[in-house]
Amino acid sequence: MNTKTRRQFIGGTASGFLGFAASHSGSRSVFAAEKLPAKKLLVIWAEGGPSQFETFDPKPGQSTGGGVKSISTAARGLEISEKLPLVAKQMDKLSVVRNLTSPEGDHARAQYYLHTGYTFVEAFPRPAMGSVMSHQAGKNDLPNYVSIGAGQGFGPAFLGLENGPFTIENPAEARRLLQTLESRHERIQLTRNLSEQFSRTHQAAADAGARLSVLSQIERLIETGFSKTLDVESDPARKRYGDDDFANRALLAKRLLQAGVPFVELTHGGWDTHTQNDRNTNRLCSQLDRPFAALMEDLSVSGLLDETVVVWLGEFGRTPQINGNAGRDHFPTVVPVVIGGGGIPGGQIVGTTNKDGTAISGDSYSVPDLFATIFNRIGLPAGHEFETQFGSMTTATDSGKLITELI
Repeated sequence: MNTKTRRQFIGGTASGFLGFAASHSGSRSVFAAEKLPAKKLLVIWAEGGPSQFETFDPKPGQSTGGGVKSISTAARGLEISEKLPLVAKQMDKLSVVRNLTSPEGDHARAQYYLHTGYTFVEAFPRPAMGSVMSHQAGKNDLPNYVSIGAGQGFGPAFLGLENGPFTIENPAEARRLLQTLESRHERIQLTRNLSEQFSRTHQAAADAGARLSVLSQIERLIETGFSKTLDVESDPARKRYGDDDFANRALLAKRLLQAGVPFVELTHGGWDTHTQNDRNTNRLCSQLDRPFAALMEDLSVSGLLDETVVVWLGEFGRTPQINGNAGRDHFPTVVPVVIGGGGIPGGQIVGTTNKDGTAISGDSYSVPDLFATIFNRIGLPAGHEFETQFGSMTTATDSGKLITELI
């Protein structure tokens, strides 16, 4: 592992290690009653803004359709793009939302909005969905919120460091680093003991205390055998998922859910197709199709899908018009979403766009509505209030209402 990669992994996981230590300080799990419809969330983040025309809302025969044909799926009456033939076989487990809309057409602002459910206000940062899930999950020997392939991920805001993301860029390299730490377990124990002595004998020991928290949780993580969960290379299912980076990350996502991680975000980049949209979406759909289908099949066969909400989405959709570079530009009027599992019915079409995809036909839903619906599945009411670090109260969603077709 090179120095840059090691630094990225350690930097990305430091908040996770600190979070583990804080989460073992006595927080109560909302899942204790074991009566909630869903206990896990999997978000497949299509970074850059995926085209609805080439994925889940094709417009065959229309000038805006880009020449993409639609194909039948495992759900009667639900057709999707010909570019996703394997996913089509799993659509009885998934529903397509075609009438979600957003006011945010800028990448950074839209990423924030679709991760938090709130528009960006610099003076009042909001927690990511993963942090909310982590907060609800409470005590866990494994990370509560794992972000795969997204750099630093989106943070916990007022929910505190303990609910920040544990980030993994490359599963194999992350595993090698943890194995290195395992081989130095005795040295970590010695450092922890020295830190304990220092913190007991010095009044100004905040830095030592934070270091001790990290070291203690590294120990706990080593003891859980977490590095084995990261071993996608020897997984017999690997051939079914594929052999590129996204396939490996998708397989890791399944393994993390199986191991007991409550929230996993899996990033699939490259969807900002301002140029050569057809060629690029061919490649992207080819990368997505096999792993996504394998994930849905495995979660279903194992029974995990009953307790796991699966969501595919990105910042926004793409314009009906093909631009001068044979690409599609940003189109927040429509935000394509696919969702299922965790008690959410599959095989449905929620809402419609008009015949050429230039507008939503009839009623629409907002991003806070999507968040309210997802939170509903984990037993968190949309109007639930959190206390900020300033002692004020704020709701889980920005006046979101339930998407009734998904409940």
